[in-house]
Amino acid sequence: MSVIVPDFLIIGAMKAGTTTLYRDLAAHPELFLPEEKEPECLVRHGNDARAVARDYKSLFAAAGSDRLKGEASTAYAKRPDHEGVAEMARRVCGPLLKVIYITRDPIERIISQYRHEFGLGEVVEDIDTAVLKYARYVNYSRYDWQLEPWLQIFGGSQVLVVPFETYVANRTEIARQICTFLGANPASLPEIDSERAFNANEGKLIPAGPWKRLVGSRFYQRTIKPMLAQSLREEVARRVLSPAQASEGRLAPVTAQALLDQLRLKPASRITESQK
Repeated sequence: MSVIVPDFLIIGAMKAGTTTLYRDLAAHPELFLPEEKEPECLVRHGNDARAVARDYKSLFAAAGSDRLKGEASTAYAKRPDHEGVAEMARRVCGPLLKVIYITRDPIERIISQYRHEFGLGEVVEDIDTAVLKYARYVNYSRYDWQLEPWLQIFGGSQVLVVPFETYVANRTEIARQICTFLGANPASLPEIDSERAFNANEGKLIPAGPWKRLVGSRFYQRTIKPMLAQSLREEVARRVLSPAQASEGRLAPVTAQALLDQLRLKPASRITESQK
């Protein structure tokens, strides 16, 4: 079996701008990023490295041999839900893999995650209850802990940490710096429209019922979606998708302080998800 694996991963924290960076880098002619964001190849197949490699071969079938290949899956930075991901990445992708990790103000990231999950109907509690009840909100904002295995396995020279706030302040400049890190010519990246963001919670359209199963299927993501022009996808979305449920998602000061206190806990005291 021929080996086709990514040259780089975007593993940024959930709701930290990974989709925007992903779409920005996709405009570079030397980079190939598939239409399917969040393929989660490294966490779908247990300990079966050969199955992961087959999954990547399918994901990058249209990449060709002259472009650097990358994918973005926030699941790769969701300890303790997924452990051993960096080790699997080393087994399948080899020691030269490069990793981009996006961070965001930890409290703002938690708020955005809550709004996202509330909009999808994945959480029904009010924000002050939910973010203290479910450990994932704090765990995903423990950036040092999430980064730890990636730094141990690939080393600091191959892991680039990008603060979301820095990125959005000057997307073209920072994206070109990231291209340099990846080994692509930074001058070949077109100027980025900084007014356009992706995957924002506000006004987001989501699939439901049979549309949810179709849009989430590998067949749609890897066969149908790449053949559709972006304008056609947006038109279809407006016609068949529904707006996400809105939430103001404002934290009470006491809740924000409680979250900050948890984020300061030592690694040995980290809580685990037991109330999902």
